[in-house]
Amino acid sequence: MGGSLKIARIWGIELQIHWSFLLILVYGAFIYSGAARDPIVGALYGIAVILLLFLCVSLHEFGHALTAKYFHVNVPYITLLPIGGVAQLERMPRRPWHEFLIAIAGPAVNFVLALLLLPVAIFLTGVAMREGELRGATDIFGWVLRRMQQPGLGNLILYLTMTNVLLGVFNLLPAFPMDGGRVLRALMALTMPYVRATRIAVIVGRGMAVIFALLGIAQFNIFLLLIAFFVYVGGRGELEAVESRHVLKDIYARQALNQNARQIYTSERLDKAVELIMTTYQADFPVFDLSNNFVGVITRSRLVDALRSGTNDQRVSDIMIPAREVPVITPDTNLADVWDRMMEERSQVVAVKEAGRFLGLITLADISEVIQVMGAAQEGSGTAKAGIERFGEQAMQAPAQLPTQSPSQSPSQPQPPIQSEAPKEDVHHEEQKPG
Repeated sequence: MGGSLKIARIWGIELQIHWSFLLILVYGAFIYSGAARDPIVGALYGIAVILLLFLCVSLHEFGHALTAKYFHVNVPYITLLPIGGVAQLERMPRRPWHEFLIAIAGPAVNFVLALLLLPVAIFLTGVAMREGELRGATDIFGWVLRRMQQPGLGNLILYLTMTNVLLGVFNLLPAFPMDGGRVLRALMALTMPYVRATRIAVIVGRGMAVIFALLGIAQFNIFLLLIAFFVYVGGRGELEAVESRHVLKDIYARQALNQNARQIYTSERLDKAVELIMTTYQADFPVFDLSNNFVGVITRSRLVDALRSGTNDQRVSDIMIPAREVPVITPDTNLADVWDRMMEERSQVVAVKEAGRFLGLITLADISEVIQVMGAAQEGSGTAKAGIERFGEQAMQAPAQLPTQSPSQSPSQPQPPIQSEAPKEDVHHEEQKPG
């Protein structure tokens, strides 16, 4: 996440703090400075309280992350924000039961922490009661609140105990995409399609977001307003991701291949790649050696970086991504799994191969285009849907080297092979680098 500072790496997961986290420290110092006899002591105590609170939030997120890793879902980082923490899963769990356990693990950590702290809190509270601090049984709640706002070890333990209980309960509210909403979605997905379960969870979550917003306005609570915004926007984004995956799971890599894709050779200079980008709609190119072996990929971003550094006299082989670093899939891999593979490998491109033979590239831009076109078609008329079904059937019957036909050509026309021209000999030809 932009503006985040890495503070630790634990169990292979980076723990980051967003710059806005400093605001909550200032808020804690301000609130507690007014509740203490000495404002400086109160401010320092407030900072300590907030830091320990977010230690509990971090443990909550590690509960999610470690459970996800157990189910082979990678979690590259956890980010702490003023309104809580976010564990970044690279993909959604494949089974509803897995999602249920991942979602419930966070609140479970808070309840365990509360149970561990409770005996200490009861002991210290009992000492205070014996000392006569409690005035009547009807004042228990107010007494607890006052104790939680005043500096002191016993007060701090009491605060952490109560806060962990509240964190666990609050996160279990069915406000998708919060933990409770994910639990709700996972349980519904056991008996209905995943997309429908997500839509219902999003509707419930939006209702909770409205309640949070109304409470935030009534109580002048900025944090409830921020959480309401997060729930509303986050739920919509999650629904779009689920619907996109639903579209992708029925489309295979062979259907997304560009039959007219251009390729480039290792010995060619960067100006050739610039020319291809400027004269075609293609942004990423497979790189071949002079023996027509696939040896790498040159992407638009790498080319732009090279041009910005003023090294446009380099050869393609100098800036390409080596083939060994490019994830490989088969033509029968559905695009939902291709997307997951890209996220796991942190790659914007994959190579499609069959029996060791290179067939083409699929990029994130290709998948995005498929989502837009196929998603719109599926929302359209029955004719469009039938066309997609026929398109899929034809692609599955066709050999792997014949991917999607170009829109400008009719099915009856013969399809040309991947266009490529062997480069002309350069009088300044240098020794070719191994791919």
